[in-house]
Amino acid sequence: MINTKNLHPMNFPIPAVQKILSIAVLSCLCITFLRAQNMSNTLSVSTPEAEGVSSAGILKFLEAVDQGNNEIHSFVILRHGKMISEGWWSPYKKELKHVMFSVSKSFTSIGVGLAIAENRLKLTDKVVSFFPQSLPETLSPYMKEMTVQDLLKMSAGMNADPLFNARGFADWPKAFMSAAVENMPGTVFKYNNMATFMLSAIVQKATGEKLVDYMKPRLFEPLGIQHFSWDEAPGGITFGAIGLRLQSDDMAKFGQMLLQKGRWNGQQLVPSSWVEEATSFQIKSDDPGNKLPPELNDWEQGYGYQFWRGRHDSYRADGLGGQFIIVLPEKDAVVVLTSAAANTQEVLNLVWDHLLPAMQDKPLPENKKVSAKLTKKIASLSNAKTTSAKAAAMLKKISGKRIEVAPNETGIVAMNVSFKNSDALIQIDRGNATYEISAGRDQWKYNSTELNTLAGPPRSKQGAVNQVASRYSWTDANTLELRSRFVEESIRGETWILRFEENGAEIKAHIETKVFVEFMGINSRMLEGKIVK
Repeated sequence: MINTKNLHPMNFPIPAVQKILSIAVLSCLCITFLRAQNMSNTLSVSTPEAEGVSSAGILKFLEAVDQGNNEIHSFVILRHGKMISEGWWSPYKKELKHVMFSVSKSFTSIGVGLAIAENRLKLTDKVVSFFPQSLPETLSPYMKEMTVQDLLKMSAGMNADPLFNARGFADWPKAFMSAAVENMPGTVFKYNNMATFMLSAIVQKATGEKLVDYMKPRLFEPLGIQHFSWDEAPGGITFGAIGLRLQSDDMAKFGQMLLQKGRWNGQQLVPSSWVEEATSFQIKSDDPGNKLPPELNDWEQGYGYQFWRGRHDSYRADGLGGQFIIVLPEKDAVVVLTSAAANTQEVLNLVWDHLLPAMQDKPLPENKKVSAKLTKKIASLSNAKTTSAKAAAMLKKISGKRIEVAPNETGIVAMNVSFKNSDALIQIDRGNATYEISAGRDQWKYNSTELNTLAGPPRSKQGAVNQVASRYSWTDANTLELRSRFVEESIRGETWILRFEENGAEIKAHIETKVFVEFMGINSRMLEGKIVK
C-alpha cells in the first residue's frame, strides 16, 4: 500500500517540488502542442454549397457510379482547402489503407525534388554515376548518357520495361543498367516502372536513407500521414514505382499540398518551383493502344515528372484501376478516387461530366432536401449487395462438419463451415496450419489474418497482419457463395462457390475458387471434397 502522506508537497525539498511542477507543466504543454498539431494536420470540413459546389452535382456523380460498370471504393472532394464530401463503398472504410499502385510514382517524384532542394543530387546527374558497384560488363552508349531527368519524364529510351526481367536479379539497379536502350534518353515517352524504381534507388544512394525513411520527416509527418506502408524491392530499396498504401484522406492532403504549391499549415514542405516543374508538361505522352482522340483522352495531355497532365488544365497522380489524386488549379479543388475500374477513362469522365460542372465561383444557397438525400446516399454506399436464398436444410447438414478435400495444388486438405446466428466461421486446413475467418450473411465482416489469399499459404512477412472482409450468401438451397476482399492488399477480391450435392447418405462438395490476380486476371480452380461424418 502506498503511504499517501509521503506524497504531500511539504515532504519534498523546495527544488524537488519545483522540478516536479516544471515536468508537469512541460508535459501539459507537450500534450497540448501535439493535440494542436494533430488538429492542424486534419482537413477542415465544410459543406458543398458553402464552398460553391452543388450537392445535386455530387449526387448525380454517385448515381452515375451506380449506373456504370466500374467499381469505385472511395471518393474525397476538397474545395478551397476544405473537405466538402467523402464516402466509402463497403467493405472499404475510412480508416483502412488502400493500394496506390502508380500513385506511388508521384510521391517518389516529390522525394526526388526534396533531395535536389537539399543539394543531394541534380536533374543532370547521370544514372550510372550512382551505382559503380552495380555496373554491368558492358554499358550501351545511351545508358551512359541517361540522366535523373530522363527517368522522371519516363523517357529512359527503352522500348520495354525491364521490371519483369528484373525479378530474377538480386541487384535491380544492375538489371536496369543491363537492359537495352534503343532510343536517345529524353526524346521518347515510354512508361517504365523500373525507371521510377531507379529514382528511389538514387535517392537512397544520395541521402543514405531509404526513400520512405527520407520522406517521413519531410513530408509524411508534417502532413499528418501516420497510417501508411511502402513495399521494398530486393536490396532493401523502397519500390518507388508501386507499393504505397494510404488512406483516402491522406491522398487528399497530398493533393491539397500540391495545389498550394508545396505549402502546408504555413510551412513550405516542398519547393514551389519543384511542384510547378513536376506537374507541368515535360514531354508528349503517347499510348498507341489507346484509340481515343486526344480531346477525349486524359492520357494524351502530356506528362510531367511522374505526374500525368489531364483535361481541363488538371494534373494527377494516377494508379492502376483508377487510383486518382486529381488537382484542379482553376477550380481550387482536389478530387480523390480509389477504384477497381475496368475503364479508368470512364471514371475520369464522371468527374468531368458531374463534379466539374457542380463547382461554381461563389457560395450557393443551402438545399436541405438535396443535402439530406446526398447524406443518405453516402451512408448506403456498398459493393457486392446480395440477398440470400433459404437453405435451412443444407445448412444444418453441413454446419460444423469436416469437408475433406482431394489432393490439389492449393495445399488445402480440409475445410469446415460453422454457422452461428447469421455468421459463418470458415476454417481452412492446410495440414500444417489452420486458418480461420468469419463472414456475415449478406454483409461484410472484418478479420485480421496473416493470409494474402484464402487460396494460398501466407506470402507476407512473418508477423504481418492483413485485413480481410468476407461475406457469404446462399445463391440457392445447395450453393454457398463466399466473397472476400483483402482490402489493404488488392483492389479486387476472390469468390469461393461451394455447391453441395447429396447422393444418398453422402454429401459431396464441389468447390470453385476464383481469385483475381493483378495484371493476370481471374485464376479459377476446382476442388472436390466430401462431408465426413
